[in-house]
Amino acid sequence: MITSRAGQGAEPFDDILDGYFTLKESVRQLMARHQLSWAWLVLSHAPVMEIAGLAPDAPVPLHLRDGHAGVIDALFVTVLYCDATGEHDISLTGSGDWRWLDGRGDAALPADIRLAEPAYVMGFGLSSRPNARRIEAGEILTVAATLVSDGPGFRPFSA
Repeated sequence: MITSRAGQGAEPFDDILDGYFTLKESVRQLMARHQLSWAWLVLSHAPVMEIAGLAPDAPVPLHLRDGHAGVIDALFVTVLYCDATGEHDISLTGSGDWRWLDGRGDAALPADIRLAEPAYVMGFGLSSRPNARRIEAGEILTVAATLVSDGPGFRPFSA
């Protein structure tokens, strides 16, 4: 069993990632909300969209005529918070299983992929303060094991 106290180790938690932003921006907001310096996240069953030329902070259109739609079936991501430039930037590195629902030629998950809807996420994070969204570590590990066994072929992802 994984046990820890605030500031002494990774704490298990769950939360909702805001939709309509890039995945990287939604995770950056989560990191700031929980004051995390590191996280390992499990994301599943998350609808995504790719719209070429749409600025990261632009609102999502009400229709998807000029883009591609897909679903992240499972994604495991390690998140590092790096504030060396003062930009509050993060890096995402992981692997997962996703599919496109239309004729997108490149099967890769783009670094600027957007969540089409808010998405449930669980994971472990390092923070200097107590985590108000703490859950049991076993719950995360059970879900992770199920997703790995159900995933036919994980591919790399980074942003």
